[in-house]
Amino acid sequence: MNKNDEIFKIHIVIGGFRIPMNIARKDEEIYRYAEKLVEKYLDEFQKIYNQRATEEILTLVAFRLAVALTKQEIDQDTVPMAERIKALGSELDSILSEE
Repeated sequence: MNKNDEIFKIHIVIGGFRIPMNIARKDEEIYRYAEKLVEKYLDEFQKIYNQRATEEILTLVAFRLAVALTKQEIDQDTVPMAERIKALGSELDSILSEE
């Protein structure tokens, strides 16, 4: 087994909850970054909604991240389409200029 594929346990802390996870060593940086990102949003929402329970605020954080992921997926879907439209436009210009 490749060292990067090695599975090992890490502990992340989100909202005071300590969560053990078994992950591939190569993905550790991704998990650590995600932990920091969730904590960042959690801190922001706790300042805004300081009277709300942690579970409610974590729900808002999850929703915020889902919105960001959805936007990213939409952007990725439209970029190849825009490139294809541009290529078709160039091809059409080429055909029309031959006539």
